[in-house]
Amino acid sequence: MTIIYDVIAKRHENCTRPDVVLFYDENKETAIKFMGDYDKKNGFTLYEKDGRFTIADIILRERYSTGEEISQKSYIEIYDECGRRRKEQAAG
Repeated sequence: MTIIYDVIAKRHENCTRPDVVLFYDENKETAIKFMGDYDKKNGFTLYEKDGRFTIADIILRERYSTGEEISQKSYIEIYDECGRRRKEQAAG
């Protein structure tokens, strides 16, 4: 079964709008690189037709192609506060 990696803009708890899938790929490293690039370019914000909004987190979701979720990791679990890959995540 194929594994897909989604990069998701997670909204704040009190927000009524749904979370946004920013990117997806079958390659985990490509998705993680996108997470870092997105943060460098946009920070924890999301541009929409109504304006620019802050988001609570950027999530890496691992799922099967059927949609069944395997795991989720927060941005801070993959990158440190300076935007560098954490050692335990860089290895695999």
